[in-house]
Formats: sequence, structure tokens, C-alpha cells
Amino acid sequence: MTCRWGRGDAVRRPYEDMQTPTLIIITGHPATGKTTLSRALASGLRLPLLSKDTFKELMFDGLGWSDREWSRSVGATAISILYHTAATILSSGQSLIAESNFRADLDTARMLYLHAVAPFKPIQIRCTADGEVLVERILRRVVQQQRHPGHCDDCSPTDLELVRTRGAIEPLPLGGPLHTVDTTFPEQVDVPAILHWIRGYL
Repeated sequence: MTCRWGRGDAVRRPYEDMQTPTLIIITGHPATGKTTLSRALASGLRLPLLSKDTFKELMFDGLGWSDREWSRSVGATAISILYHTAATILSSGQSLIAESNFRADLDTARMLYLHAVAPFKPIQIRCTADGEVLVERILRRVVQQQRHPGHCDDCSPTDLELVRTRGAIEPLPLGGPLHTVDTTFPEQVDVPAILHWIRGYL
């Protein structure tokens, strides 16, 4: 089976079948705490976790890294790998968690295509945080070199102003439950409550 993510027409299917696996989508802008939350949820739910940045960093280690353009190119390949792997897992009847900064303008068609080839019940968790806090986190990443250098996290003043003002990421229009998690104060994020909420839909 060849998956061409983002191409072709997808038909929505009903989500009522209790045997259909669940795809838990963790989304949000950079530095909103997606990775930390998704790892905690994967551990608590004992589900496989697919992360775009994990795939990116594996490719950086194998292929090298250079500039932001290369990082974007690697990111495009990483998201294709994520969707292909998700299709394989979902087709086996296994639920999973997928984490990335999923964008409605780019990922809606991909998700609908995924649903067409490997039906799933969607649950979305959208991470958000105060704009000033996000700027502080991004600058701290750069100064403390918290992420793989291949990500090219250096930001211009224009980039940082966008981070301050753009608000929460738009959820994907897939239907299904949506939960927004404010990570401005990480110590206030109630992971057990989020796990309880998710289990109500599994």
C-alpha cells in the first residue's frame, strides 16, 4: 500500500464502532509542552507515541544538519514517516498517540486520508501557553542548547513577535472530543485528570 499523505479525496466515516482504534492527537505551537505531555500520556495509557521531532532528530543524526531550510526539508519527511507509521499501527487495531505542531491548512487532508486508509476515532489535545512565556522558553532553548542543533532554533525579533501574538493553534476539523491544556504554569497541569478524560473516550 502506498500512502500519499495530503493527496486524493477522503471520505469521513462514522466513529461509533467501539472496535475502531483511537488516535490521540497532541498539537500546539512550539514550546507549548507537547513533548512533555505526550510522553506522560503515553506512559500513563501504555500506548505507542509517534513524534515528528523524534523522527527529525534521528534523521539529523544519520544525515547531518545545516540550516533552517534543511531542517524544514527534514521536517517534511519526518511528518510523512509519522503518517505512514500511524497507518501501519492503526491498521492493526492498535490505538496510539501522535505529537506534532499539526496545522489545519496542511494536516487536515493528511488526517482525512489517514482515516480513509486506517479508520480511527480522533481525540485532540491542544497545548497552549501565554505568549511571553513561550518567548522565554524559546530563548532558553537557544541559550541552554536544550534541543538538537539541527532544529536551528535561533529566532529573529519578527519570529518572537509572532510567538507573542498568534494565540493558540487551530485544532484539526476532524470531529471528536477536544481538550485544551494551558501549560503556562507546568506545575498546574493535571496529568491524572487528562488521563481520566481520555479514558472516558477509549
